[in-house]
Amino acid sequence: MKRERERTAEREDLRQRRTKKFLVHALLALMEERPFQELSVVDICERAMVHRTTFYAHFEDKYALLRYAIGEFQQEFEMTEEQEGRCTGERDYFLAVFRNALTFLRDHRKLYLSGITGGGAALQLLEDAVVEKMCGRVRTMGSRGASVQDELSARFCAGGILSMVRWWAVQDDPVDESCLAECLERFLPEEGGVPCKRRDRKM
Repeated sequence: MKRERERTAEREDLRQRRTKKFLVHALLALMEERPFQELSVVDICERAMVHRTTFYAHFEDKYALLRYAIGEFQQEFEMTEEQEGRCTGERDYFLAVFRNALTFLRDHRKLYLSGITGGGAALQLLEDAVVEKMCGRVRTMGSRGASVQDELSARFCAGGILSMVRWWAVQDDPVDESCLAECLERFLPEEGGVPCKRRDRKM
């Protein structure tokens, strides 16, 4: 009896994941065509071929679905195992995330532009999530725990990186990715990994 309940729960969980996957794919496909602000739950459900009651059983509104989708593809910005092996500090981490972000945007440029032209709400959710992820990673790298200065320095670098990425995405004739990465390498200091980060005193 217990095993049967477990199998039933597993099947239900699989159906939920599949439904969420359909909805996410529908949302992203629609955002390639129109700004996020113009999309409705009905549009998403029709594209995913999912009933509205099913949608609301999983998500409160389209913003909740967007946050879930962001969580799903946010890992695209994270370091690969190979990059992890070469990472020696915050500077290497920021450079790796920057390169991954450029690769992601090269493949999903229309999606990113949809976030920009749609009033920025969708884009802001993505950028906020990425910044928090990056800052959290820097906190764990600290040898003595994160100070206020470490936190602000990490946010400074994360914000600058996202600003460069956004600029690159909206250019009609964007510069080569390697050129942009070389510029960031010059901007980030060799020592400490983040600007104004001093190890000799706490803020």
